[in-house]
Amino acid sequence: MEEPQEDAVPGDGAIEGGVQPPKATAFPPGFSISEIKNKQRRHLMFTRWKQQQRKEKLAAKKKLKKEREALGDKAPPKPVPKTIDNQRVYDETTVDPNDEEVAYDEATDEFAPYFNRETSPKILITTSDRPHGRTVRLCHQLSTVIPNSHVYYRRGLALKKIIPQCISRDFTDLIVIHEDRKIPNGLILSHLPNGPTAHFKMSSVRLRKEIKRRGKDPTEHVPEIILNNFTTRLGHSIGRMFASLFPHNPQFIGRQVATFHNQRDYIFFRFHRYIFKSEKKVGIQELGPRFTLKLRSLQKGTFDSKYGEYEWVHKPREMDTSRRKFHL
Repeated sequence: MEEPQEDAVPGDGAIEGGVQPPKATAFPPGFSISEIKNKQRRHLMFTRWKQQQRKEKLAAKKKLKKEREALGDKAPPKPVPKTIDNQRVYDETTVDPNDEEVAYDEATDEFAPYFNRETSPKILITTSDRPHGRTVRLCHQLSTVIPNSHVYYRRGLALKKIIPQCISRDFTDLIVIHEDRKIPNGLILSHLPNGPTAHFKMSSVRLRKEIKRRGKDPTEHVPEIILNNFTTRLGHSIGRMFASLFPHNPQFIGRQVATFHNQRDYIFFRFHRYIFKSEKKVGIQELGPRFTLKLRSLQKGTFDSKYGEYEWVHKPREMDTSRRKFHL
C-alpha cells in the first residue's frame, strides 16, 4: 500500500502544479504568527508580514511627501523622532551658562589656575604593574595626542609614592591605564596637586593599526579640543578635567582635533584630522587611537583608595533604575 500524502497548505511554501504561492497576504487584525506551530510556515508568514509592513510604511511615506509638496510653505513642521536622548529625564544639576553660582565655583575650583592661564599642562602617563604590549602602545599613542606628555614605566611603585614625585617635578596631571588579561580596561585621571581624581572604565580600545582608512600619523601640532554634551555639574567637572590636559592655544595649521563626546554617560574619544575639499565641503580622517570611557567615581583630592572622600560614585542598582536617566 502506498502511504497517504499530505495536501499542500496554501501559504506554507509548497509548490503545486508549478504555481508559486501568492507573494502578498492580507492578515486579519487578530492574527498572531506565533500561534503557527509549523516552523517553516511560521517563518514564511513572518517574512510576508514584514514585507507587508514595509510596503505600508513606504506608501504612507510617499503619501505624506506628496501632501507636503502640495502644501509648500504651509506644510506643518516635520515631527521630531523620539529617542532616549531627547526623552531624557530632567536633571536638577543641569548647568545654566548664566548662573552666577556656577561661574563662582568655576572661578575658585582646582582647574581655575589652568583656565586663568597661570599654569601650562604637563602630563605623566603610566600603566599598571607589568603592562603588556597593547597597553604600552596605547600609552605611547596617547602621548602623541596630548602635547607635553611623558610616558614612564610604573616599576612597582604605589600611586601614593608616584604622586609626590609628580608634584615635585611640576606635573599637572597623572594618567594611569590599567589592564586585565592583556586588554586595557580602566583609566585613572588625577589632577595635581589638589585633585580631583576620576576613575573610568575603558572599553572598545582601537589602536592606530586597527582602524580602517586611517590617515597618516599625527604631527606635533597642538590639537583643537571638542567637549560635547557635558551638561550637568558633574559632567561640567569632567569636561573641565579633560580640557586641562591640552594647551590653550591650538595650532590650527595642523588641522587636528581631539573629541570627547558624551552620549548616555558614555564618553567617546576620537582623534581626527580635517581636510578642506572646497569652500563648503570638509573631509575628516581618523588618526587614532579611539576608546570609550564610563565614569565610575570622582574623588576629592589626589588618589587615595583608603581614606579618600568621594564626590560621586556610580551605584548601578540605585542609579540605573531608568534608561532615560543620565548623570553627565
